[in-house]
Amino acid sequence: MAETLTLTCLKPGGGAYVVDGGRPGHRAIGVPTGGPADGRAMAEANRLLGRNPNATCLETTITGGRWLLSGSGQLAITGSDMTWRLNGRVLETYSVLYHEGDGLLTSLPARKGLRSYLAINGHWQLPHALGSAETGLPGIPRVAAGWSVDIRWDVAAGYQTDLDVYQHLPDEAFVLPVIPGPEWNWLNKQQQAKLLSYDFRVGNRSNRQGIRLEHPDFKAMGLPSMISSPVMPGTVQLTPEGPILLGPDAQTVGGYPRVLLVENPKELAVAFQVGIAQHIRLK
Repeated sequence: MAETLTLTCLKPGGGAYVVDGGRPGHRAIGVPTGGPADGRAMAEANRLLGRNPNATCLETTITGGRWLLSGSGQLAITGSDMTWRLNGRVLETYSVLYHEGDGLLTSLPARKGLRSYLAINGHWQLPHALGSAETGLPGIPRVAAGWSVDIRWDVAAGYQTDLDVYQHLPDEAFVLPVIPGPEWNWLNKQQQAKLLSYDFRVGNRSNRQGIRLEHPDFKAMGLPSMISSPVMPGTVQLTPEGPILLGPDAQTVGGYPRVLLVENPKELAVAFQVGIAQHIRLK
């Protein structure tokens, strides 16, 4: 017999987003790819519940906010350490959890990492556009206070747990492997070496569109202007204020030089777990 667990937003915290496999294949018509900022952590939450790696989840940033759970179902939480609690009881992360009745789901600010993933077993009853329930297209509301979704399920997942709860979180002073981008040679050798010598700080204006990399000694390198050209997640654009590492909600074209590209998508996922004011070095 099918059952339902309803998730209702009371407060979205530092930023809450519905994420799934996104909308790949539509960048030519101006639609960002989307998807989770950390696909590894989302896939693990879904794996624990026996779901498709790209099944719909909730991504929260910096702090998880406040949510009402009503009904019966199973959930799993992965990613950042936000000390999630249900009715005041601290929850295990990277484990299949069971819930029945009404419950208040809350968190503290992230102690390690930046983004957390909440998977709930079953089918999320949400509107879709171009195959995705993520915001960004007409008809799909943003997650805000009062937003709600019913998750209907038929088959319960068996209990699973993973003791390595920090497996998707970055080390301090994270080093991001990169390769030359299309405009890398616009920099002279000295400028190239300088750019790769900085320990950049993650700026507080960073979001899913891009990580703003800041350093007090960075100076504009006087590169020429360019016609807006295609960009994608993992592109490092060099602006007069410093580099921007583009993420899942990145625009499809940009007018700043594309000096570097992230070598491995998994490393890009790690970068989007680096906390505000923490450090990233490009290598």
